[in-house]
Amino acid sequence: MSEAARRIAVSRISLRRSVDREAIPVFEDPLDRRCRLVRIVDVDRLRQPRPIRLASVGPGDAAA
Repeated sequence: MSEAARRIAVSRISLRRSVDREAIPVFEDPLDRRCRLVRIVDVDRLRQPRPIRLASVGPGDAAA
């Protein structure tokens, strides 16, 4: 996961939070059970732009 964090220029903690939030699968390294692996395609997907959900403003609501 350290390499993946460097790839997208975030801390390991930030990556871990993103992995938890986005439900990205994490795999155990068969050679080192302490090491966690993620697929590059899933990590790259974290950096893709996503649409912003704007709060709907009703007819009587003032825009801030």
